[in-house]
Amino acid sequence: MSDRNFKNLDNKQRLAQEAVRSLAHPQADADFRSRLKGQFMAGEIPETGLSSFVVPEDTRPASSRQWSRWGGLAAAAVLAFVVFSLNRLPGPELVATNGVGTVKVDGRDLAADDSAGLDDALRAGARLQVGEGGSVDIVYPGSFVMRLDAGTDMVLPSRPGRWFLRSARSRLEFGEVSVRTGPALAGGGLTVDTPEGRTAIHGTLVSVFRNDDLTCVCLIEGSADISTAGKNLGGIPLGMRWVLFKDGSEPQLLDIAPPHRDHMLGLDKALGEIFDRR
Repeated sequence: MSDRNFKNLDNKQRLAQEAVRSLAHPQADADFRSRLKGQFMAGEIPETGLSSFVVPEDTRPASSRQWSRWGGLAAAAVLAFVVFSLNRLPGPELVATNGVGTVKVDGRDLAADDSAGLDDALRAGARLQVGEGGSVDIVYPGSFVMRLDAGTDMVLPSRPGRWFLRSARSRLEFGEVSVRTGPALAGGGLTVDTPEGRTAIHGTLVSVFRNDDLTCVCLIEGSADISTAGKNLGGIPLGMRWVLFKDGSEPQLLDIAPPHRDHMLGLDKALGEIFDRR
């Protein structure tokens, strides 16, 4: 996976590089150069410096001036495109699959042991449906690592920004995902939406679970804020969980249940040091 830094330069970023390299070098107008040469040969350029020199009026045809303006706008647009493209941190990479069965990526069935096929299919915003009997570990290099448990149906996070648009966003329809955040996400965050509410994860070890009746969000380390359609519940105390009910019942703040704690600790044991290893 050492080649992934090059692979993470996606098509848009490569196109941006090529666009910048293809920009023409600015050329002085031929009439202006001729007049300047004549003034120099005649000794008419004042010795007091450029502050006394008057640039001749632009006598180019209107169409030429218009093309010049369009060229400047095009260069600015290319520059903005380059900055926006390079702002995005790397997207998802497969770390491992555990167990057997199939994983569906955007409706395409892949064998859980087809690591190469799964890695190629992964992209930010892809919908993953993990079959029963397995789990999938995914890393966004430097930003966060995730474990999607068996039966999980989730839209993978967007790519977080390097300088702006720092927060990534995803949606969990069913199942459980545990997240360990990394150094590149410092100052940013990961938002996980479910039908019952929204979890804003700032770090560092969190799980979000959803079934047909509720959403449950647990926190072992770091901080995460919870909100619903009706209210902002604020942060989760360490070692606790917010339970949000589908039927609109009042949310409950409870101790972490053992299965969720074990899910997070399993992720941390297997991949907690991944950012140090990569």
